[in-house]
Amino acid sequence: MIETYIIENALSAMFSFLRKKVITNPSDRAKFDFIVKDDDGKKIGIEVKRQNVTPQTFVKIKSALTEYEDLEAFYLITPEEPPAGLLGKFIHIFKDEKFPVYWLGINQFIEQQELGIELTQDFRTALIDLQVAAITSNFEDYSKDHVGSDIATIDLKAHLKKTFDNVREGKSVKSNFLFGLRRQFPYNTISKLEKEPTKVADTLGFGQKYDQAIIVLTDIKSFSSLVSVSDPDELNDLMNKFYINARNLVFEYDGILDKFIGDAVLAIFNYPFRKQNSYANATKFCSELILMTENILNDFQRSLDQKIETGTRVGIATGSIYALNIGIDEYEITFIGDKINLAARLEKNCEVNGMLMSNKFYYKLVDNDPDLIESIAPKAKEIDPKNAKGQSQPIKAWQVQRADIEIT
Repeated sequence: MIETYIIENALSAMFSFLRKKVITNPSDRAKFDFIVKDDDGKKIGIEVKRQNVTPQTFVKIKSALTEYEDLEAFYLITPEEPPAGLLGKFIHIFKDEKFPVYWLGINQFIEQQELGIELTQDFRTALIDLQVAAITSNFEDYSKDHVGSDIATIDLKAHLKKTFDNVREGKSVKSNFLFGLRRQFPYNTISKLEKEPTKVADTLGFGQKYDQAIIVLTDIKSFSSLVSVSDPDELNDLMNKFYINARNLVFEYDGILDKFIGDAVLAIFNYPFRKQNSYANATKFCSELILMTENILNDFQRSLDQKIETGTRVGIATGSIYALNIGIDEYEITFIGDKINLAARLEKNCEVNGMLMSNKFYYKLVDNDPDLIESIAPKAKEIDPKNAKGQSQPIKAWQVQRADIEIT
């Protein structure tokens, strides 16, 4: 059976290369895996589920669809084609929908895109090859300096098919020394590293102190309680949606994903290249992650009988860190440093569905984006050392509350 995350990752990479805009507001992220604006401007919704869906799944989807007035079509995608009996119930439930609603196996959906890609019986391998082909094609595009609108003249589907065939036939290397970074770095950062491959280790600064990094650590309150009262399948769906959306958000705001630690996200901004808007980008990432997770958790709580007080807490700090390469055949980056510990202490003392900034980060943001500071209105807060393990002095911080968090 194909894992749903493989399907989602392959589709995400494919949509990215084919220039299909994925709508990214937090409510949409929580409801469906993708809301995609197609080639002709039409919007389609896509939800990926395991094969063992039930009529209750259909009812939940139907309820979510009532919130959309401008969809042209919706696709439920599963690893295999729908069984005839259950497909009949699916058709009955959605027979009065205002737009077409389809249930397709992933191979059917890929074939419907008319990519010219010949899928083998080993769909798992074929999907990984498709993802690799899309990522490789994106690497190539980001590494080129396009003049005028020449990029618009490329036949994207034909280009993707050619790259897919090369990957399948072994003509494109699936794993070079930078390819592994795709799990942690956005394409534009990798493309800059590719331009001077002999200087990558120096640019990433392994084992050296890197100043002015921005560290973001997020956590979901009472997550262990959610786990204890949740259906395993429902919980798996929740975490798949959370991980994929969180990773995409890190990349969208030009950050580096250090790691997921259970339900926690550790991300680094302003590395390996310093940018003036990094402080604003990190703040906007936190805002959107909070809103996205809030929507996901609100939907998830409908399946619970117990009332669990939950939400996201975010700590943000800035300062020196050390980057380490812990990979063997590929680069894999992790970070250490006291400022990571500070971000963890800030997260633990943060209000739910808010962000707690270190004093240094706050004033960096004041200098770089005073309008953003004014819109989120941080309030001064002092943390007692007894509430911050490893700290001997009070910590000066700034609390941003949920009421002041909006996407700007």
